[in-house]
Amino acid sequence: MARLDACSYCGLPVRLAGDRRHPGRGVVDQLVFAAPRADGLPNLGVLHRFCNQVSRTGRPGCGRILRRAWLGWATEQFEARGWERRYGFRHYDRLGLHPGRVASPRLYRKYWRIRKMRCASRACDYYSA
Repeated sequence: MARLDACSYCGLPVRLAGDRRHPGRGVVDQLVFAAPRADGLPNLGVLHRFCNQVSRTGRPGCGRILRRAWLGWATEQFEARGWERRYGFRHYDRLGLHPGRVASPRLYRKYWRIRKMRCASRACDYYSA
């Protein structure tokens, strides 16, 4: 069997060492969307711990960039605090940006898009290094 090191959910490389609570640490999971192998055994995929949690919630319409942004934001939060904190998915949808704290409410979508791309690029930098 080939060595699987890319996350089946977001496509970024998976870290297999380090703190077990880290959102980017790899877990092996049977993927629901993957077809079984020719020998009848399930396809096992490697997922980031965070992507595994998100995939189990069944969130529809979640594109790859947003999944990477979620992973980048979760990693940034984990490393800034040095411990695991459970955030609701509403916070993940916002990527830590609160509409009430934006100077003008009509600029919220613009700030959110910028934050989404920043978090996604940080995830790419962090997990590809």
